[in-house]
Order: sequence, then structure tokens, then C-alpha cells
Amino acid sequence: MLAKLFGSSKNKQKKSKEVEWEPEARELTIPSMVDNALNDGITFSEDHLKIQTGLGKIQYARSFYVKPSGYPRTVRINWLEALFSGDDMDCAVHIDPFPRTEAIRRLKDKIDKLEAIFYSAQKNENNARAEDTWQKLQDTKNLRNQIRNNQNGLYYVSIQATVYADSLNELNARCADVESSVGGESIELITAYGRQKEGWLSCLALGRNFLKKSSRNLDQLSLTAMFPHTSSKLSHTGGMPIGRYGQEYVYFNNFDRKLNNYNVGVFGESGGGKGVFVKQLIGRGFMDGISRVVIFDVEPEYREITHALGGVVIEIRADEIKGFTSRINPLDIYVEREIMERNTPKEYIVERVNIPEKVKEALEFFKIMKESTKPGTDANLTPTELGSLDEIMNELYKKDCGITEDIDSIYVNAETFDQDGNIQWEKQYKNMPTISDVYRKINERINNGHTGLDELKTIIGLFTAGRAFGLFDGQTSLETNSDVNLETAPIVTFDISKLSQNGIERPLAQHVLMTWTWNRFIKNDPKPKKRVVQDEAWMTLNYPSMVEFFKTISARGRKWNVSLTLVSQRYEMFHRSEAASDVIAQLATVAFLKQSDQDIEHILETFRFSDEVGQMIRTAEPGDVILKAGKEIVSFRSEPTPDEWVYLNTNQNVSVV
Repeated sequence: MLAKLFGSSKNKQKKSKEVEWEPEARELTIPSMVDNALNDGITFSEDHLKIQTGLGKIQYARSFYVKPSGYPRTVRINWLEALFSGDDMDCAVHIDPFPRTEAIRRLKDKIDKLEAIFYSAQKNENNARAEDTWQKLQDTKNLRNQIRNNQNGLYYVSIQATVYADSLNELNARCADVESSVGGESIELITAYGRQKEGWLSCLALGRNFLKKSSRNLDQLSLTAMFPHTSSKLSHTGGMPIGRYGQEYVYFNNFDRKLNNYNVGVFGESGGGKGVFVKQLIGRGFMDGISRVVIFDVEPEYREITHALGGVVIEIRADEIKGFTSRINPLDIYVEREIMERNTPKEYIVERVNIPEKVKEALEFFKIMKESTKPGTDANLTPTELGSLDEIMNELYKKDCGITEDIDSIYVNAETFDQDGNIQWEKQYKNMPTISDVYRKINERINNGHTGLDELKTIIGLFTAGRAFGLFDGQTSLETNSDVNLETAPIVTFDISKLSQNGIERPLAQHVLMTWTWNRFIKNDPKPKKRVVQDEAWMTLNYPSMVEFFKTISARGRKWNVSLTLVSQRYEMFHRSEAASDVIAQLATVAFLKQSDQDIEHILETFRFSDEVGQMIRTAEPGDVILKAGKEIVSFRSEPTPDEWVYLNTNQNVSVV
């Protein structure tokens, strides 16, 4: 029946040979790395190859190499960066060292040939050829002498790469991009035409060069300069992403244990991306545990990021505008907290009110008052003035306000009412001495016969309420136009842009704000990580008191777990000032974006950078960063995410929508 169905019979059906099945002899093994890397299939064409990378997925590739005659005449550090950092591309460098004696012999033969060509060109008055040959002759002799003295070496080098894409059109476009990128270094590429298999195999991790006639000789110096001398990573524990190098993210830990201190300096000319980079540090710092940021904003430039991250902006201005005018009392005193036996099981915090330290700060404040009204002269306080102010301040704090080292002595129990009208007792900050109180005490002393205080009385009088510079006379009052509590705000930005740059308001305001920040946010809370940002720091260098504050916080900041972050345009201005150079010496981390030619020499001198690093800073595109953290140097590109860009952008001509 079956035979009829298939149209066969015993007569017509041919006997077929039976297939004998035998079991395959196999061993019990685990797949090797090569087995795991095997492709489903590969087809080689003349100028490209197709790889089956999965069911229904094909990838295209093309292998090429640097033409032996297509190497640059001179090279810089990292001259093959375009190949090493290319997208979806494998790059291989095959190096075969020359034996030293063989290299010297071959170089001698080369020298003999060049000398013959040189003398022939001279005889025929072919000056162009003679000059070119003479240069090659000197280079060859120098190389031979270096190899003789074991200062150099000679190598055969072949540089190859394979680029991948999802389509042939995309492959062609990528190859054109690679050729254009390396063309800037005067490198000429050539496809491995007809030898795609050999080129592809040469780029695999097999350690063999299958491409014939693809090598040329390089000396040790050129070979060394080929490889990246700036790392794409920092060896920090944890950290936050601050940029990308190729396809890799660079992670930076501002408080890493390998850093001597936590201070940061960011320098770059206008338009170089400095503001965007600093705002990334501020915004992303919270993921690295930085819980409080205080910004001194002189533009203003940090309003958007402050509001976006739930912070408060405090505007300091000399004119009286209802709802906007804030006041900081420079004579406020706060609790000082110090960690004892740090990082041990017995760690504890000592709390006290440090009156002697506060009196010293007050004396410095009155000294700056005198300096600001008598610029260009010796405006130090006289011994009589110092002695009187010291006695007055101690009297105001201890006798008039009843303040002692006890932390409760700076508070009073005030009677308040809740929503239901019930009486409640609430701990409130005491009214502190003011500039008017000091002025009154000086008047009393003069009336009691004390001499030598008339000039001090006149100067302090200018800073009392109702006078020209009375914006700091009175109890502290902060207007934020925000419901965010100052004590819990992650960012506090002091906007001083409305104060005159040319007068004495801004430098005095910055001194007051810095001192107040030091006492209110830093010494009052030593455990959490904190950051203090001084924008446009170059503006502060004309005022010795402000530079002294930077020196204090940069030297002592580690103890209080704070990072001083200075942001400035011109590095050269810091270099020329001896006092500012002391601040620079305390910056464990410095970041350079594009700088002018006048600044490069001073940067190289201070930080011992190579000329190649100086060239990278000089020719940087907006957003390119060279960062030195401790002993490590990295280069990367600062690139905000689209969501960040909305409040990081500082260029009003660039749309963020």
C-alpha cells in the first residue's frame, strides 16, 4: 500500500544504500574563550567583510592600516588618539624591535646613502633636494648616536584597524570620518584591499600581523608618543560622573582619601564651558554625599540651578526694597562643633561658643572697614584702636548679651502662640551686638576721656544704619522668596550682583558673607561633606582680607570636611600674586578648560605639565577639560544630559528647548 502511494513497486524501486550511524567521539569539555567568540559566519569581499552576528543580524566591517609612507613627519603625545577612541572599532599596533647592533648597522648604511645623495645634489646645485637630504641626514645621525648610547631604539611598527557598522552605507560614512579625523595629524590610511581577511585577523587578539608590507620603522620616542598619556579614568573610590573620554565615563570623588585636601580650582576663559562644568560639579555632587553647597554669585549665574535643586537665593543689596533686602550681621556668633578622636570608636563632638575666636574675626572686620575707606595707605588699626575694640567686643558679648562658652547662652526662651492660641515656649537666637552698639561704646569712651579713637569713630559711623554703607548694621534678616528652610536647604546662593564692583560694598560684603558662612555652615556642622563656591574669584584678588580667607579655608577645610571651589577666568592673575599662589598650592584638584596663550606658560610652570598638555589646553574646544587630581591627570569632555542642560546653559544665544 505504501509503495503504491509513493508510486513505486518492487520492480521499479532501486535498492538504496543504508546509511550507517556511528556515535561521535567527544570529550567532556567547557567552551573556551575562542569558542565563545566564534561568529556564526563571515564572508570576505575585496574591500569589506560581512559577519553574521546573530539570527537575522548582519554586521559590516572594513580593515585598513596606516600607509608606511603615510606617517607624520613629527608627532605629538597621543597622536593616534583618533584611532584609539573611535566608535565601534578595533585597533592593533604590531611592534617588532630591531636588535641594537643591527639597527646601528642599517642606520650607517642609510647615512652613507644620504651623504651620497646630498653631495650629488650640491654638485648639481639642486638646493631644495640638498636641504631636504641634509635634514634627513642629521636626523639619522642623531638617531644612530642615541641608539649607540642606549638612549633610544628602533622598531618595525604596523598600525591597523577594523571599523564596524550595521550597513554598508553607514560603514562608508564611518570610514570617511576616521580618515578625516586622522588627517589632522597628517596620517594617511589605506584599505587592505583584497586582504580583508588578513587585516581582520591582524586586529584580533592573536598577537600576529598577517598583513604583509604594512610596517615601517619608528624610533622609541615616536613609538612612546603613540600611546595615550592621559588616562580616561581616575583611580578614585566611588565618585560622580563628570565627563566622558570616548565612550567611557570619568568618575571623580572630590573627597577621595588619596587627595591631600578637598579643594578645587576651575580655570577657563569666557565661553570655554567653565560655568557648565562647575554647575555639573554642584548638581552631581549630591550623589556623592555632598549635602550642603554655599555659592557666592557675582553675575548672577547660579539662580536657575539653585532653584532647580531646591535651594534658596539670598540677594544682598545696599538699597531698601521690600521683600528683597537681606542683612547679615557680621557680629553674629554661633556654636562651634569640633570632632574629637576622629574615625575611632571613641569619636565624639565637642560643642562650645568660641568668644576669643569671634573677637579676632570682629577685629579683622573693623580692620577691613578702615582699609576700604583709606585705599592705598597703611590702614592697619593702631594699638589704641585694637585694644579698645577688643575690650568693647568682649564687653558686648559677655556682659551685655550674657554669652559664655555654654551653647545655650546664645539662645533665649521666647513666648509664642500656636494656631489655637495656646502659649508655647520656643528657643530663639539672641539679638547679637551690632555695628551701632560698637559705635555707641566708642562714643562713650571718647566722652570718658579716651584719646586716639576719633578716626575710628568716624569710620565706623559710615557703616551704621542710615549712613552710606549701613547695609550690615542690624540683626540678621534673610529674605529668600522661598518656603525652603535655610537650615535644610541643599544650596544657599548669595547674590551680590547688585552691589557696586568699584566701591567698597562688594569686597566688604564678600568678607562678611565668607565669615558668616564659615561660622554658620562650616564650623557649626563639621561632619557632612560641604562645598563653598567662589565665582569669578579673580575679582577678589585685590583685597588681601579675602585672599587670607581663601588661605584659611583651603588650609583648614579638610578638618571641617569642606571643599573650597574657586572659579575664575585668568589663571595668570593668581600666578602673579604671592598670596594667591599660596591658595593655589592648597588646591589638590585643578581643572583647566581653554585658556589664552598668556596663561599657558604660567600653568606649565606651576603644575609641571608637558608642552603637549599645554597645547591641549590652548586648543581645547568648549567643554574640553584637563583635570589634575593629586598626581593623576585625565582629559575628558564635559557633556550635560538634556535634562541638566535646561538649567546649566549660560549662553543666552543657545536654545535649551
